[in-house]
Amino acid sequence: MLTKEMQKDLQEYLDEHAKMQFICYNLSTNADRLGYPGFAHYYQVQAQDEVLHQRRIMNFIMDRDGTFEMTKVEPVFKELKSIKEVVEEYAHHRKHFAEITNHFAARSRELGDLVTNKFYDWFIIDFYEELAEVKDILDWINISNGDYYKLDRKMAKREEPDTKTVIDPFSPHN
Repeated sequence: MLTKEMQKDLQEYLDEHAKMQFICYNLSTNADRLGYPGFAHYYQVQAQDEVLHQRRIMNFIMDRDGTFEMTKVEPVFKELKSIKEVVEEYAHHRKHFAEITNHFAARSRELGDLVTNKFYDWFIIDFYEELAEVKDILDWINISNGDYYKLDRKMAKREEPDTKTVIDPFSPHN
């Protein structure tokens, strides 16, 4: 059973993922508008990953006899002027997610909820892997001498997430 504190934190975490889904769609729109279909695809896949993260959180809450609500998310379109700006915006949000995940994990540990603390471990690893990936993308942009189209083709190869693994990493079918 979830405590009120853990319920509140997990709801906030769920809300943040819903916001991030729309941010990824915004990044995809910007990339497409700038003429980078590979980057547009990359951020569409990332938006899908955010949906899967939401399902993972909802499943965890339900498994702990908690409840959640889908709150209203106000999508805000932010126009970005270059593909580098798009990637930097994404990096900013990935850092935010790493920070809030660490915060919620530490809080669950402080409150003695080791099950929820362990739940956050998967996200901690996922977000730090994504931070490393976005650092590489920024490095590639910085050494490309303004020719981002080879990188754009690479970004187009991003595969859809393995939905079962993301939603339930302990599934016997993995």
